[in-house]
Amino acid sequence: MHTVKNIPWVLIYFRFLLTVPAVLFGYYHITGWPYVLLLAVAAASDYYDGVVARKLGVETAAIRQWDSIADTVFFLGVLAGMWVAFPTIYETYKWGILSIILLEVIRYIYDLAKFRRGASYHAYSAKIFGVTLLVATIAIMGFGVAMPFFPGALFMGIISELEGLFMSVVLKKWTYNVKHICVAFKLRNDTKE
Repeated sequence: MHTVKNIPWVLIYFRFLLTVPAVLFGYYHITGWPYVLLLAVAAASDYYDGVVARKLGVETAAIRQWDSIADTVFFLGVLAGMWVAFPTIYETYKWGILSIILLEVIRYIYDLAKFRRGASYHAYSAKIFGVTLLVATIAIMGFGVAMPFFPGALFMGIISELEGLFMSVVLKKWTYNVKHICVAFKLRNDTKE
């Protein structure tokens, strides 16, 4: 039974490993359906790590935090693959890409300074960003099309990062699974000094 309870961790580690083909497929211009399949497998691992963890009663702060880290690392790999396979798309939208990366770095540094670890809110805005980013990367890496999906995903990413940073500012202590900024304010008000 102990082995079954490790399934969420296996799915998270698997997503880390998928970063390698995400980069290599882009480097060798293996796009189209093979890349779409890679994205689908990564999305399935992301979805099921949480579902399985909750079903088995093993959802922990560590699992949620490493799930977030795996998502970030995987999509940085996808970004690297896109940069090589579709450099004009990267150049056209680097304003949004770099804005999201900068906000993520600022937020992570702030979280480390304040809480001594990164945030793992899994907010609704982050989930919407994840879905829009998945659709956009399928359009780009699968079909070479960025419009209209990629600008929308970038806009949602900026909103998500700003909300995450604002939640970190609002919260008095580290917590996870904070679904939106109103929940952060409620947790702040419920926390005794």
